[in-house]
Amino acid sequence: MAEAEQALAAGADTSPPARTRARRPQSLIEIIPHQLDLLRRYHRAVLETDAVEAVHKMRVTTRRLQASLDLLEDQMNTRKLKRGLRRWRRALSLVRNYDVFLELIEKESPVRGQARREQFQLVKATLQQQRVRRAVKVRTFLEKINIDEVAFKLGLHPPASGGPDSKPLEDRALTERTLGENTTGLAAMDEQKVAGYAANRLDQRLAEFQALVAQSHPTTDPTELHQLRIAAKRVRYLLEIVCQMGYGNASRALSWLKALQDRIGDWHDLEALEEEIIAIVSSREFMKQHLAESGRMLQAAAHLQKKKAGLAARLFPLRVPLHLAITSQRISRALRRHAARGQAPVQHTS
Repeated sequence: MAEAEQALAAGADTSPPARTRARRPQSLIEIIPHQLDLLRRYHRAVLETDAVEAVHKMRVTTRRLQASLDLLEDQMNTRKLKRGLRRWRRALSLVRNYDVFLELIEKESPVRGQARREQFQLVKATLQQQRVRRAVKVRTFLEKINIDEVAFKLGLHPPASGGPDSKPLEDRALTERTLGENTTGLAAMDEQKVAGYAANRLDQRLAEFQALVAQSHPTTDPTELHQLRIAAKRVRYLLEIVCQMGYGNASRALSWLKALQDRIGDWHDLEALEEEIIAIVSSREFMKQHLAESGRMLQAAAHLQKKKAGLAARLFPLRVPLHLAITSQRISRALRRHAARGQAPVQHTS
C-alpha cells in the first residue's frame, strides 16, 4: 500500500501547468507513453488503496489519453482503445460519484443547525454503505484491466520492470496479427498528418462548443448542461495536448474552460446527489424500514434543490471570452503550417 501511495504522490498532477508549456515541445510518441505510465500508477493505487484521489486521477488520465489517441484516428484505428478507456472511466465514475456526494455533505453539514446536520448525517451513512457495495463491484472490473495490452496495441513495449498491475500477454503473435496495419503503431506516426488532423479537430471542437453556447439559455435541464460541459472538456483536453506538442500557449483559455467545467460540475453534482437521495427513499423496502428518516432525507434534498437553483442562475448568461476563439485560431494556423511545410513547432510563451 505504501508503494502505491508513493506512486500516486509522484504522479501528483497529470495536467501540464502553464509553466510546463514553455518547455521543449513533445511529440505524441513521447506524450502517450507518459500517459500510459501515469495510468499504471493510478490503477495500482486504486487497487491497493481505494483512495479518493487515485480514483479521480485515473479518471482524468483516461480522458487525456483518449484525447491523444483521437489525434491518431486518421492513421490508426484507435476507436476500440478509446471505447475501452470510456468503459474504465464510467466504472470509476460509479465510485467517484459517491466520493463527490460524501464531500458535498461534509461541506453542507457544518453550516446549518442541528436538525439539518442530522438530516445530512443520515444521508451520509446511507451513501457510505452504497459506496462500499459499489466499490467491491468496480474493483472486480478494474482487476481485469491490462494497461500493458493497450501499450502493445500502440506498438509500445510494457515497462521492463512490470508491476502488480502487469499481466502477461497470452499470445503476442496472435495479438499482433489481429492488429493488421496497426502493428507498427506510434513508430510509423506521421507528425505532419497529426498536425493537420489536430487543426481540423480543434476547429470542429470549438465550433461544436460555440454552437451549444449560442443555444444555451437559463436552464435546469441536466442533459443540456451536461452536453455543454462535455463540449468544453473536449476543447480543453485537445488544447492541452497541442500546447504540450509545442503549437502555442493557451493558458488563459484553458483556465476559463476549466472554470466553466467546474461551475457546471458543481451544479451537476448537486443534481446527481438530489436524484440519488430520491432514488434511495423511493425504495419501498427502505421507506418501510426508515419511514421517519425518509422524510428528513427528503428535506435535505429540498435544501440541495434550492442551492442548485442559485448555481444555475449565476451560470447564465454564458459569455465566452474572445481570447478563446483567438487562441484556438492561432494554434490551428500553427498546426496547419507544420502540416503543410513540415515546420517544427515553435513554443509561444505568451
